[in-house]
Amino acid sequence: MQSKGRVLIAAGLLLVTSFLLAQGPNRNLGNNIPIQPSSPSDKAGPPKAPDIALDVNLVNLDVVVLDKNGNPIGGMEKKHFRIFDDNIEQKITNFSTVDEPLTVVVLVEYSQTFAYYYDNIGASAAGFIDSLRENDWAALVAYDVHPMLVTDFTKNHNLLYEGLKSLRYPSSRETGLFDAVYDTIQKLDKVDGKKAIFLLSTGLDSISRHTFGETLKRAQTSDTMLYAVSMGQMARLYYQNSINQETNIELLSADNQLNQLSSATGGTAFYPRFPTEYSDIYITMSHQLRNQYTMAFIPSNQKKDGKFHKLKVEVQDLDVNKDGKLDGLKARTRQGYYAPRS
Repeated sequence: MQSKGRVLIAAGLLLVTSFLLAQGPNRNLGNNIPIQPSSPSDKAGPPKAPDIALDVNLVNLDVVVLDKNGNPIGGMEKKHFRIFDDNIEQKITNFSTVDEPLTVVVLVEYSQTFAYYYDNIGASAAGFIDSLRENDWAALVAYDVHPMLVTDFTKNHNLLYEGLKSLRYPSSRETGLFDAVYDTIQKLDKVDGKKAIFLLSTGLDSISRHTFGETLKRAQTSDTMLYAVSMGQMARLYYQNSINQETNIELLSADNQLNQLSSATGGTAFYPRFPTEYSDIYITMSHQLRNQYTMAFIPSNQKKDGKFHKLKVEVQDLDVNKDGKLDGLKARTRQGYYAPRS
């Protein structure tokens, strides 16, 4: 049930919103799963259904290394990393720094509460889309009560821009953030390679069937990194003279939810206060996604009990910039995985 404060925010936003565009999205969350081509002859063809060959003993991780200023660090070697499974060190069997094409879903909240920010959202999403390379796949999904496909997976940036333009004025106050994130992660878990979700959201949820706990659990074990951009800070600035304590607590909780979902996947949550901050955000995202390390291990604990295993990756701290001081390097990856159940 929405709080009175949130209803007041929605009402205020409606008074200042005149965002009316063309045809709205359908409600079928796409079926075109992009599969990266294995040879040049495949590049011109349409996406194909994957041939799944899964080694249940191998745990794969995408890892980002950041310095103390949040800058992504490349050039690290296998010897610089240690992987721990429930605090027990594991042997790294696979290690790669190949710059592979990305598969990205731009996931946008599409409710009346969010309507006022759609001019800024469009610019932010378009800027991120523009940062994608020609071999990257991207899809655009909007959500209110349900996730709605706007543009299915494509390499064509113009189709994604047209998808942004096709969003008409939102008709619902309800937001199903948890369902949208859960469903998108579930779709992307079927895709190999480097994957990410670019989430533009208030972080509020009023109607999802999945709980926050269920969605967080799904995120913790996914190899898809989630990068969230919260609009809560902008709402606080816009209504700073009239916002009540109840609404402020609700927005703080929403920010925390975005932070936990992002951190669970090894991603990051951003809290911009002004539209001018958007460009730095998607540049940061792009740099982090392009400087990932892919590694894998075979767990020493082979019990098929279905239990959750907590993962930790440590990276050796180095003086990367050669200024005579260690750079405070930290590794980020997903929080864990579930063992298979016999």
